[in-house]
Amino acid sequence: MIAALAHLPRAARLRVVLDTLAIGAPAVLAGGVAAWRLAGPLGTLAVGAAGLAALTWTGWRRTQRFDRAWLTAALDAQAPGLEDSSDLLFAPPETLTGLAALQQARLRERLKEAAALDLRPAWSTRAIVASVGVSALVIAAAALWPAPGETGQGQGPAAPAPLAAPHLTGARLRITPPAYTGQRPFEQSSLDVRAPAGSQVAWSLGFLPQPDAASLTLPGETALPLRRDGGRWTGARTFERSALYRIEAPGLPRQRLHRLEMIPDTAPVVRVVTPTTALTLLEPGQTRWAPVFEARDDYGVAATATLKITVTKGEGENITTTERTQTLTGQGDARLKRFSVSLDLAREGLTRGGDLIVQLTVRDNRQPTAQTVEGPSVILRWPTAPPPVDGLEGMARKILPVYFRSQRQIIIDAEALLARKARISADKFMDSANGLGEDQAQLRLRYGQFMGEEAEGGGGGVGLALPTSDAPALDLPTNDGPAAPEPKAEAHDDHDHGPGDGHDHGAESDGSPLGDMDKLLAEFGHAHDSGDAATLFSPSTRATLAQALDAMWDSERALRQGQVQAALPHANRALVLLKTAQQATRIYLARTPPKLPPIDLSRRMSGKRDGIVSGRLAPLVRDPADSPAVEAWRALGQTGPAAAPQNLDALTRWVASNAGRLPDALSLSAAIDTVRNEPQCQDCRRKLRSLLWTALERPTPSVQRRAPVDPRGRLYLDALR
Repeated sequence: MIAALAHLPRAARLRVVLDTLAIGAPAVLAGGVAAWRLAGPLGTLAVGAAGLAALTWTGWRRTQRFDRAWLTAALDAQAPGLEDSSDLLFAPPETLTGLAALQQARLRERLKEAAALDLRPAWSTRAIVASVGVSALVIAAAALWPAPGETGQGQGPAAPAPLAAPHLTGARLRITPPAYTGQRPFEQSSLDVRAPAGSQVAWSLGFLPQPDAASLTLPGETALPLRRDGGRWTGARTFERSALYRIEAPGLPRQRLHRLEMIPDTAPVVRVVTPTTALTLLEPGQTRWAPVFEARDDYGVAATATLKITVTKGEGENITTTERTQTLTGQGDARLKRFSVSLDLAREGLTRGGDLIVQLTVRDNRQPTAQTVEGPSVILRWPTAPPPVDGLEGMARKILPVYFRSQRQIIIDAEALLARKARISADKFMDSANGLGEDQAQLRLRYGQFMGEEAEGGGGGVGLALPTSDAPALDLPTNDGPAAPEPKAEAHDDHDHGPGDGHDHGAESDGSPLGDMDKLLAEFGHAHDSGDAATLFSPSTRATLAQALDAMWDSERALRQGQVQAALPHANRALVLLKTAQQATRIYLARTPPKLPPIDLSRRMSGKRDGIVSGRLAPLVRDPADSPAVEAWRALGQTGPAAAPQNLDALTRWVASNAGRLPDALSLSAAIDTVRNEPQCQDCRRKLRSLLWTALERPTPSVQRRAPVDPRGRLYLDALR
């Protein structure tokens, strides 16, 4: 565009912008004043922002028409000297030739006439006058209209009630957790709160227009009144358990319930680090014991803990105990601490056959009352020594350990025999392998007694007495671990068998009646212990033992044939199965005397039956505890009106009585309140119905009787036959 004419479009645009402001500014001012009287400062800001945005957009749209085409048309219309050729002024000279170039040169000499023109549009006088007049009327009406907040402030009689009901314009919550949790206070704008139990919740609420009063209503608890502080309403309370609340104010629409979910402080968890088992046997030469405990808590474990030390002495009913406590100091961070102690066994007074039992008691840092937890007990047992066997074979057989090789020792010896196979002769290798097969046979027969099997004759026969362990546990007779004691004592049956059973009966009877009776009882009247012993195990343990016996038999067969390498997989499989069966049946108990309640001697031999509970039990009748929930669930599923209020009241009572077992009682209570207040809300009804489905108690599975066969089904079954 030619520089001499550039000011003409700018002047036109400026005139249009000023004209737009002259028309719209009074209207925006009137709207802001009216909003101030009706809605306060926030309303004025909203109306003013919207009006200015509308004016800006309108002015921009009106200035878009002042372009090059408009300027050319305006010059042709108001400058006769340009001879309707104004468009030649804007054409590049190099593109024009002949008469067009000559005409452009003539027009450039007349630019002063064109630049002196006033091309600005005229003012919108009527629109401006109308806008100013209407705006003045609106402002006058707003000034005379009473404000909503002009009620009794000591300035005369109360003003009329406000036209608009108050509504919540903003909320700010400050949550301060208890000091012992170590968490910092935090703020949020959401009305739903999730914080540690014992936290203080402070509300700061804004209303527009300001109500006369405001409070927080908690169903089942005392309401929390809010006090006005300038333009905000504030209040605070400490909550120990979860609750629901609602904001209420005169004229405020009824709101839905909001959650105050308090996270409970869980009790500490104590774990035994060492030893790894509940029962530990004293090792030869051991003089000290160092158990280690670990305590974990969500907010912190106390720096000190109490270790309870119990020492038992004696056996059977003659067990005596001594107890003492010791304070330990933990190591580690606040939430995870380790407590260790080294106990002198001689100082503690542990003797053979006794137990040393330790148990750690820890506390957390909860205020004002700490939570105390007793950890698991750990037992150190000093096994009793076997008594001498001479002359006491029948008595000693019940407590002596098994004096033949263990399955682990058979595997070790077999691997050692393979390692030295190249250095010994074939005959010696065969004899050693056969000896290992004999040991495997003895071990197989010993375990076979627990499955109800008979002992075989010959040197492989073993006694039927159940071996006992030094630990009061249901254990299998094995010494898998270290090798069994070596002498290999020959085991014998505890009872006699008839002739031909492979047993060495010694001298024959002298023919006396007593001798005949002994023979008769020996042949027909004896009862094996294996059947009773077999009942000690569960079906799964018996199945595992049966597989172990099969693996032992395969190992024995290969060893007796000199195939040591082929016997090792079967021997290893037997060891794994034995360990599986052992750990499935092992239960350790601390040797402590029974603590029976004292006997009331005044009631003995009196013949009075007062206070005696009848031996006949009342018939068990199970009440339908979930009936209100089931009825409400069915009613909510119907496509009619909302559930009856009495159903919701009964459901509310059901939730209150079963809150302990429900997965989310707060959500369920809030959903019930929402359905009660908004009966036409279908989404609310569906949400309550889904929550009820998860809260209903599942029926106990039972066997259902099959329905009788109808005639058509009978024909089908007959056709199958």
